[in-house]
Amino acid sequence: MGSFDQRAYSRRLVERFNAAVSARLAASVPRAARGALAAIANEALADSIAALDVAGTGAGADAGRSLPVARLSAAEVLAEGRTAMSQATLYRAADSGRCYSVTPGGRSIGKEFPAWQFVEPVPELIPAVLTCLAGQPGSEVHAFWVSAADALNELAPAELLAGCGFETRATLHPSQQALLALPSAARLKKVLEFAQQQAGGGADVIA
Repeated sequence: MGSFDQRAYSRRLVERFNAAVSARLAASVPRAARGALAAIANEALADSIAALDVAGTGAGADAGRSLPVARLSAAEVLAEGRTAMSQATLYRAADSGRCYSVTPGGRSIGKEFPAWQFVEPVPELIPAVLTCLAGQPGSEVHAFWVSAADALNELAPAELLAGCGFETRATLHPSQQALLALPSAARLKKVLEFAQQQAGGGADVIA
């Protein structure tokens, strides 16, 4: 995917548009009224650039947000304030499909919790998708969530569900940003459909 710089393009577009409008005003509006109109145009321009700069951050509808890629112990989840659950309740939540855990690398027992699933609005949305993945090993469930998928415009299901990209992503294409900006219900529907079609295989892990 190309490295399209939406922020720079948007700024140039708005500035070019403003210059064209100013030129036409100069030809058709009396001099006495130009100052007020110019002030309004400049204010609108500043607001437009600010809005477009926000859209260009790659965070979809929530500028500045990103998904963490860390895996945390239950104690770390609680210590970092990522959930209001107790440790026992967190373990039960993983067992009942309200969140998920993976076994730490190189070990046969123990639980680590991918931190991305505690970013809002994921805790409310994820149980429905985990139901589709029930019975799969934790490692395969995690691979499903963090793997870029062609069917999701090369977003990972975790990114689409949360409405923002992983912190490891440098940029997001405008078409990806448009998907991330969809309402939560629409994003959940797309992830559910994808979960039902393929159980996490055939994509490139990006986190």
